[in-house]
Amino acid sequence: MIHVNGEDDSYLNESVADLLARRGVEPRGIAVALNGDVVRHGEWSTTLVHDDSKVEIVTAVAGG
Repeated sequence: MIHVNGEDDSYLNESVADLLARRGVEPRGIAVALNGDVVRHGEWSTTLVHDDSKVEIVTAVAGG
């Protein structure tokens, strides 16, 4: 079991990029934190999400 934005999700031994694709998240304009550490976009495909990980997916919103 992993936790994505506070919700339980299946643990599938996948990369951050795979998780985003599975959840249908458009990668443009988002940031991802894994267990409190920001994962750089270039590392999404090589960074694995382990069992019991906490993932936060944040969308950038322009405004003022």
